Order: sequence, then structure tokens, then C-alpha cells
Amino acid sequence: MQRLVIRLIQEEFTPLLSLSTAVTEAAWARAVALADPTFYYCTAAEPAIRICPESYEQLREQLPR
Repeated sequence: MQRLVIRLIQEEFTPLLSLSTAVTEAAWARAVALADPTFYYCTAAEPAIRICPESYEQLREQLPR
């Protein structure tokens, strides 16, 4: 399950996190474990899983710059 969460964040939210360098799988795993991001299910125009905006900063703090 954690791998799925990491992949979701990497593919969908990396641009929103403003990362300047490539982040390793190990760094992502550590960041997700420490930040424990919150997600919600959005049923607007098209159903999707979204990360809560409050989690962006938590992830940013845990990922290498």
C-alpha cells in the first residue's frame, strides 16, 4: 500500500511540491512515512484521490532539496 501512495504522490504531485532535484525511492518512502500525508476522495467532475494541501508542506520538509 505504501508503494502505491508513493507512486501517486510522485506522479501527480511532484510538480506541486516544487522539487528541484530527482528524489530516490528511499527518500520518498522515508518522507511519506514521516509526513503521513492525508488524502481524500474527490467526486467532482471526475472521481479522483487528492492529497490534502496541508500535507504538501509536511512532505516538502521531509524530502531532500
